[in-house]
Amino acid sequence: MTGFSVMTKNIPFHVRLLALRLAILLIPYELCRIIFRIYNATYFSGLPFSKLCYYLVAGLRFDVSAILITNVIFISMSLMPWGNEQSFYRRIVLKMVYLLTNSVAFFFQIGDTVFFPFVYKRSTGDIFKFLGLGGGDDTTDVMPTVIKDYWFMILLWFGLIFLTYILYNLVGRKSIKHSFIEQKHPVTSFTVASYLVFMGLIVMGCRGGWQLETMSTEDAIAYASPHDIPLVMNSPFSIITTYYRPVLEDIKVEPEKVKAYSTTHSPSKGNFKKLNVVTIIMESMSKEYIGALNNRHKTHTPFLDSLISQSLVFDNAFSDGKKSIEGIPAVTASLPSWMNTAFITSPYTSDNFTSLASILASQGYTTAFFHGGHNGSMGFDKFCEKGGFRYYYGMKEYNNNADYDGTWGIWDEQFFQYFAKCLDTLHRPFYGAIFSISSHHPFSIPKKYKSRFVQKKGEIPIMKCIEYSDLSLKEFFEEASEMPWFDSTLFVITADHTGPSTDPYYSNRLGMYEIPIIFYLPHSNLKGKSHTTIQQIDIMPSILDYLHYPKSYFAFGSSIFDSAESNTHYAINYLNDVYEINKSPYCLQMVGGNVVGVYNFQKDSMLKDNLSVKHLPVQDTLSGILKAVEKAYNYSIIHNQLK
Repeated sequence: MTGFSVMTKNIPFHVRLLALRLAILLIPYELCRIIFRIYNATYFSGLPFSKLCYYLVAGLRFDVSAILITNVIFISMSLMPWGNEQSFYRRIVLKMVYLLTNSVAFFFQIGDTVFFPFVYKRSTGDIFKFLGLGGGDDTTDVMPTVIKDYWFMILLWFGLIFLTYILYNLVGRKSIKHSFIEQKHPVTSFTVASYLVFMGLIVMGCRGGWQLETMSTEDAIAYASPHDIPLVMNSPFSIITTYYRPVLEDIKVEPEKVKAYSTTHSPSKGNFKKLNVVTIIMESMSKEYIGALNNRHKTHTPFLDSLISQSLVFDNAFSDGKKSIEGIPAVTASLPSWMNTAFITSPYTSDNFTSLASILASQGYTTAFFHGGHNGSMGFDKFCEKGGFRYYYGMKEYNNNADYDGTWGIWDEQFFQYFAKCLDTLHRPFYGAIFSISSHHPFSIPKKYKSRFVQKKGEIPIMKCIEYSDLSLKEFFEEASEMPWFDSTLFVITADHTGPSTDPYYSNRLGMYEIPIIFYLPHSNLKGKSHTTIQQIDIMPSILDYLHYPKSYFAFGSSIFDSAESNTHYAINYLNDVYEINKSPYCLQMVGGNVVGVYNFQKDSMLKDNLSVKHLPVQDTLSGILKAVEKAYNYSIIHNQLK
C-alpha cells in the first residue's frame, strides 16, 4: 500500500464521503453553465469553443464557493457524530437535506437561464425583496404562465435533481460499515489533523481562496470580459455574495474630478411656461422595434413612426437599467439604479428624493401616476407617494376586471383610454405619467386582435404585442387630441428598458440599452432628429429646462436643451459590477475603479476591439467623469442627499 493510500485510509470515512458528495456537485453546476450558454446563444454569439472551455474551468472557482456555502447545513450534519452509514439519519435524512438544498440552487440556475434575455444579468440578493413587493400578486399570477411557456426548463430542472440523486447514491454504494463513533482505527493525531485541514479547506473554499478579501462577483472580471461575466458566474454565488454585501461604497475621489460632475442644476432663464406634462413609459419598447429609428424597412410601430416625424427624437437614447423597477425612478425622478439592486428595493429606499412630480407640484401642478398593474406591483405606489405624486391610478382604481389580461393587469388599449379620460378631470396644469404593461411576457394580446397581430415567421413573440401597444398609443392620442388641454401639453415618450432580441448588436453591452426618447408638443417647432447622447435620467432636467423652471433642483441627469451642459451628454449604465459610460463615439467600461475596456462603437459596434491597451486621451477623460459620477452617486444616496 502506498504512502498516499495509507494517509487517505486514515482520514475519517465520513470526511472522505462528504468530500466526494460535495465534489460531484461540480457536474450539475457545469451542466447548468452549458445549458445557460446554449439557451442564450444570441447573447454569446461568436464565442469561440476554446473560450467556452476556459470559462468552464474558470467557473469552477465560483462553483466551489457556491456549493460549500449553500451546503453548509449538510456539511455540518454530515460531520455530526450521529449514527453509522446504515442508520436512518445517514441514509435518509442527510440525503433529503442534500437534495432539497441543491434543488433550490439548481432552480435559481435554471430560472436565470430563462430570464437572462430580459435582464442580461444573474440574479442578485435583492431578488427576495423584489418577489415580496406587492404582496406577491404578480408572482402568483405570472408563475402558471411561466411554467406553461418554459415547461422544458422544468424538465431540465428535474433532470438535474435526478442526476444529483444518482451521483449521490453512486458515491454512497462504496460505503462500508463505518460510523463516526465506531471506527476500526483508533483516533490518532493524524485523524484530528485531517479534520482541521478539512475544515480549513471548507472555509478557504467558501472564501474563494486564501486572498485577503472574500471573493465577490467583481472577481469574475479577472477571467472574462464584462460581456461574458454571467457565463463564468453561477446564480447561487451571485445571490449569496450580493445579499450581505454593502450595496454602495463611500468612495474618495480627487476634488478636481468631482468638479466634472454636478447634481445641482441652476434655474433656467426666461418665464416659466405652465404647460401640461405627460410622460409615457412603454414597456420593453426597444429602439430596435421602431422603424423610424432602426434604419430598417420593416416597422412594428406605424403610429410611433408618424409621431416621430412631428417630434424631436433622439436616435442615441439609452435606458439606465434593464428592469422596470429601475426605469420608472430614472424617468420620473432622474434617479438611476447604478448598483446591484434597484433603488426601490435597496436599503436607501427611505431616502428623501426630488422628482418631477414634487417639483411641478410646488408650481401648482396636479400630479398623477398611472399603471394598469396590481396596486403594489414592484412597489411603484409607495415610490410614487414618496416622490410627490398626488394620485395613483392602478388596477384597483380602474375597477373593471373584465379588461384584465389574466397576468399583469389591464390591457393597454383600455387603460390608455382610461388615462386620457382621467387626465381630462385633473385640475390644470397637470403632470401625468403612465407605464404600459401589455408588451411583456407572456406576450399575449386580446382575442379580438389574434388575427390582426400575428407572430410572423422568424419574429420573436413580443413583436405582436409591440404592434398592439402601438395601436393603443394611437387611440390614446386620438382621444386626447379632442380634449381642450391637448395643444398645451408636452408629451415625452420613452421605454422603461429594452425588450428581448435575436440581434447580436441589440444583445451586446451597448445595444441592449437603446430606447426611444421622444419630445412632442403639438403645433410647435419642437421637431427634428438629434444625434446627441441622452439617457432616461436626462428626461426630468430636460423637461424642467424646456419649461424654464425658476429654481435650483437636484438631478443626476442633465438637460439636452442647455448648451452649458453639452459636456455632460453621455449615458451610464451598471451591470454585473461593471460601470459603462457611453459618449459618442467611445464607450468605456470600469470595474472597481479600473478601466477594463475602451471601444470606438461607431467603428466597432460589436465591441470586439478593446482600445484600453492604447491608453487614448479619451480614456482619462471618460474614466475621470465616471469616477466623479460614481463618487457623487454613492455619496448622495448613502448620506441621504438627494435634494
